[in-house]
Amino acid sequence: MNDLRRTVLWTVTAAGILMGSGQAQFFTPSFQNYQTFAQRSVGYVAATVKPDFAAMAVQQALRPPATPVKYKYDLARSDFAFKGQPTQQKNCAAMVQKPADQQVMAKLCLDLFSAAQTIPDLRRNNLAAGLTLLLSVSLQAQTGSELSDAETNALQRGLNDILVDSGVMKGKQADIQAIYETSVMTGALIAGIAQTGAEDGQPELTDLAKVLAAVVLKGMKLN
Repeated sequence: MNDLRRTVLWTVTAAGILMGSGQAQFFTPSFQNYQTFAQRSVGYVAATVKPDFAAMAVQQALRPPATPVKYKYDLARSDFAFKGQPTQQKNCAAMVQKPADQQVMAKLCLDLFSAAQTIPDLRRNNLAAGLTLLLSVSLQAQTGSELSDAETNALQRGLNDILVDSGVMKGKQADIQAIYETSVMTGALIAGIAQTGAEDGQPELTDLAKVLAAVVLKGMKLN
């Protein structure tokens, strides 16, 4: 099993653990508008990372051509220097109305992000890795099938090439960091809902995870 696939599986497991630590009430369909959050998140990502190109990377990874793809750039080309503290948990907090609940929701999303950042196999502070995590979790939630080692590796390498060729990595570092945070938080949120639904026998949460995954995939022109 390759590093990135282990990262996806670890994220699903860790998110499920966090959901069971007294905060699972935030993962009920009636508590807040997850769909709006997912739409805003993917819209934010898609505004910079062109969906057409990302869709090509996914299709190439899932349906590899007969001739092996020769990737152009080292993964280090989509690394960035993380500055300061995460800020995108504020968008998670916006899903709920009460100030006290907003604080708890923001902490939950920050905890999910922080947990992902400690995964040994994750290439931290790498935009291609963050996007691959989001798309892999979304594909898994919607289809119920994990991407193979070859598929996850091809997806990350393809996204890396696209991010370099399209000039995204020449953008403002603050914007790149925000996209990375958004991708990881949204992916972990979907993973947490899916894992909680599976472990607690709550099909409504499993369905919710599928809906959110569909929003992400549609926003990236994959659905």
